This record gives sequence, C-alpha cells and structure tokens, in this order.
Amino acid sequence: MGGCMSVPPEEREAKQRSAAIDRQLRNDQREYENTIKILLLGAGESGKSTVVKQMKIIHGDGYSQQELESFTPVIYGNLAASMRVIVNAMEKLGIRFANPVNQDHAKAIQTLSASMANFTTLPPEAATAFSSLWADGGIQECFRRAYEYQLNDSAPYYFENLERLLKPGYVPDEQDVLRSRVQTTGIIETAFRVNKLTYRVVDVGGQRSERRKWIQCFDDVRAVLFVCALSGYDMTLFEDGKTNRLEESLNLFQAICNNKFFVKTSMILFLNKVDLFRDKIQNSDRHLRLYFPQYTGPDRDVDTAARFIQTEFMERNLNKSKIIYPHFTTATDTSNIKVVFKVVLDTIIRENLEAANLL
Repeated sequence: MGGCMSVPPEEREAKQRSAAIDRQLRNDQREYENTIKILLLGAGESGKSTVVKQMKIIHGDGYSQQELESFTPVIYGNLAASMRVIVNAMEKLGIRFANPVNQDHAKAIQTLSASMANFTTLPPEAATAFSSLWADGGIQECFRRAYEYQLNDSAPYYFENLERLLKPGYVPDEQDVLRSRVQTTGIIETAFRVNKLTYRVVDVGGQRSERRKWIQCFDDVRAVLFVCALSGYDMTLFEDGKTNRLEESLNLFQAICNNKFFVKTSMILFLNKVDLFRDKIQNSDRHLRLYFPQYTGPDRDVDTAARFIQTEFMERNLNKSKIIYPHFTTATDTSNIKVVFKVVLDTIIRENLEAANLL
C-alpha cells in the first residue's frame, strides 16, 4: 500500500480554526503593543472633558455639522444655568434690577431653564428675556462680582457672544463646543491615531461620587494625565461648598501619584485654566496668600503664584525616582493644547520605550 493517508475533514477544519486563532492572537498582540492607554484624572471642573474635545479636534476628524448642531441645546442649557446663578446671587448680594420688567424676564428664564437643554431652537420669548436681562445694570453689577459666588467658567464667553447665540438658526462652532459644560458621569473613551500608534484616552467623572469607578480603568494604563484648575485656588467644591478646590486637587494628585498601580506609569500634570488664573491674580483682590498662607510671593505676580502651585504638586510625589511632567495649559486654546500635547505624546512614547529597555 503506497501514498499518503488523507487528513479527515474534521481534523483539517480543526487545524484551520487553530491557525486562524493564532493569527488573531498575533494581530491582537500587535494591536496591544501599538496602543497606548491614557487615563485622564482630576477633580470636578478641572477641564478634563475640554482636553478630550481638543484631542478630537487636533487628532481626530473634528466635529461634523451634525455633531455641532447636537451641542445647541447644551449651550442653551449652560446659558440658562449661568443666568439663573447670577439672578440668585443678586438676591444674596442685595442687588436690584435696574429695570423692574426684568423681574418677569428672570422668572421666565427660571421657568424655561429646566427644559432649555432640550431646545434646538430658542423660543422668541427666551431670546428676548436673555437680551433684556444681560442689558440690565443690576445683572452687570452682579456679573462683575462673580468672584463672590460660583459662576460657570464659560459664562463670560457665552454672554460676550450672546447676540450670535440668540440668532434664529444658530449652530455652535468649535469654540462654542469647547466652552460647553456637561458633567461627566461614567467612563468615556476616545481613541485616535498618531503615526502608527493608537491612543485610548479614558475620561472618568471627577466629582467625588464618580471616583469609585476609577479603579475599573487602572489596568494597562501607560500614562496618567492629571488635570487641575489653577483658577480654583479661591473656590470651594460644588459637592460640599466647604473644601477648597485646589487643596482637593493636591490631595487627589498625591493619592494618584503614589498609587501602587502607577509606580511605573508616566505621570503628566496639566495646570489648567491659566487664562482665568491670570485674570483673577492680576485683576482681583482674591490674593493667593489669603487661601494658601504658605505663599509668600508678591500679590498680582502670575508667574510666581503659578510656580508656587506647581511646587505644591511636585512635593506631593513621595517617590523621588518618579518624574512628573508639568505643563501650564489653557484647555480652550487649541493652539496651546496642540503644542503641549505633542510634547506629552513624545514623553509618553520615550518613557514607554525606556521601560521596555528599547532606549
């Protein structure tokens, strides 16, 4: 008897399945090696979500017309919330409306505010109410005293552009979208490619109630990008109205930086909202020393104050062999973030190659 024995069909199919599985495993391994997971952390209101939006603009496809239009009700909701905060602050600060008619307009905004985030077109009566309220001397006086209460960071921008926002057929542009505020809940992942590498940026809510979800994201993290709002040095948390925001960020950074999960993980620090910080330090009497007595530098000196805060963060790193890479940022400024993020990506790649002994 000569010739080779034929392979049974079942065995041939099993070998083909096995080969296909092996190929898939090799592809998965290659994909894993070419994927860098960045965990975006920080306290609430630090600007993390704005950083993610910038990544989409800079390294993704930007925002389509449909996506821009989807932000219209968000921006109307932000506008209504900011006006409501100012009206409520007027009562606490003892400021009256210059035009008594605006009491009715304020009530109209209060009534509409709950449903404002569902409007794709602003009702004419709402547009009239916003215009009249913003022109009111009492509103303007209260707005100038915004440091005395907690007004959304985007409020000045939206009020400055109020006429454009109130026009029929308004569609947000990218800057409007960058300024929009929606509290992050849950875990949001954004992926983009630069050269041959895929970056997965994982953004989780910064409010205290959201932090229990963070540990779900700790596996396979190549870099942590921690975002802090410099301008929060004189503000308290929304959650309790007592804890200083900057102190909260410092304590949170210390916990993250020294966490056993991140011993060998690149640690990037964004000291964000430099524009708001500069304005507050230079133009208000809310001096840094009033909130951080250990600061002994001059008042109204932005650079000295910023370096002091940077040092406070760096000193929270208890592992002196671990390098922290700090950057001063304005997350709403695309050109600033573009430059900074190129440096950040280069840093992450270099650190990961060094960890793999390839440099």
